[in-house]
Amino acid sequence: MAVGRIGMSIDDFCRCTPLEFSAIAEGWIEGEQHRERAAWERARLQCTCMLQPYSRHKLKPRDVLQFAWDGDHIEDESEKLTTTQIRERFEKAKREQGLE
Repeated sequence: MAVGRIGMSIDDFCRCTPLEFSAIAEGWIEGEQHRERAAWERARLQCTCMLQPYSRHKLKPRDVLQFAWDGDHIEDESEKLTTTQIRERFEKAKREQGLE
């Protein structure tokens, strides 16, 4: 019988020290995050491939979707855009990509 989603047996769980269990749990969490990111990366690549025929310019996956783990995300609240600013940037990007 396994304990929770980690898949440890109850016997293994009972023999762990708190420090050992913490390391196991941390490793499991990192693995789950890696699998989640990999799924999103595949989705981003699929979107890029589907949109490329409709663009006059070469698209990169980051042009289609940006994620927090890309390193280019907004951390400061003051850098967030208003709805109007987002709409203006969207229209500008459409013009630049020749999608109008």
